[in-house]
Amino acid sequence: MQRIAIIVISLFLTCSLSAQYIAEPEMISDDVALDSLLKLHKTYNKEFKNISGYRIQIFKGSGNSSLENARTLEEEFSEKFTDSPTYLTFQEPYYRIRVGDFRTRLDAIKFLMVIKGDYPSAFVIKDNIEFVDLPKYQKSLDHEQENSSRY
Repeated sequence: MQRIAIIVISLFLTCSLSAQYIAEPEMISDDVALDSLLKLHKTYNKEFKNISGYRIQIFKGSGNSSLENARTLEEEFSEKFTDSPTYLTFQEPYYRIRVGDFRTRLDAIKFLMVIKGDYPSAFVIKDNIEFVDLPKYQKSLDHEQENSSRY
């Protein structure tokens, strides 16, 4: 008798639990809330344009002529690699030149192999980078801008 009662109770519990999983999840029906959240996200990204990524450091120097050396090297690099941005920074007592905005370390290493002949002391370093347009998503971004200009 007790076995039958336990079996009936366990079947009842199993059925009620499975019914909860079969029920459809709640759908978000208020698009206004979702739109406002997306607008907030876009505003934040426009305001704070840096993300964590990688750059390649090609120069670090201190002393009286280090700024001139850094500027000369920056010009030379910009002429050779026009598509790669350069960043000249000063953090006492060093001037540094870092190049590129790479989202992954692998991308930075690939570019490092390209420039290693000209800049043998260059190395990859973790840094905050500018947002980079991803060609894979450019088509959807163009479509989004097209639709926003219509309204």
